[in-house]
Amino acid sequence: MADKLKLKHGVKNSAEIPSASSVVFPRKLDSRVRVDVPRLKKSRSRKDKEDEEEILVIKGIELDRNKFVKFDVFINDEDDPVSRPDNTEFAGSFVNVPQKQSDGKRKNTVLRIAITELLEDLDADDDDSVIVTLVPRAGTDDVTIGGIEIQFAS
Repeated sequence: MADKLKLKHGVKNSAEIPSASSVVFPRKLDSRVRVDVPRLKKSRSRKDKEDEEEILVIKGIELDRNKFVKFDVFINDEDDPVSRPDNTEFAGSFVNVPQKQSDGKRKNTVLRIAITELLEDLDADDDDSVIVTLVPRAGTDDVTIGGIEIQFAS
């Protein structure tokens, strides 16, 4: 009963979060998507962090360009046994403002979010992966996500 109550209020054990490689992409964003995304490098020095920014990449976002769309992105530390609002960091939002154009209705785009400082705030710099949650807010019933990964940019 307590487990059902916890899940009802948005608390979920991080061990139950699927890895990015096990989630089938492309995937509709008609409900919340949670994936454990592997990090390519960990325990980076201050100089490494200054030279290269760690970037969360949500790729293959396909949507109707004439429709308002919004979803939020949150990141958790992989070591937190339970995912709650008080141990999750807001990373950013994707927003599409309708563009009345007649040259086709679909568009494919990418969202890139710098996360180096956010990972420091979460004390997740030594973690092998982070939990990424996409939360639909408006107009996402016809949005498709192609994949989620972490890259580096200088």
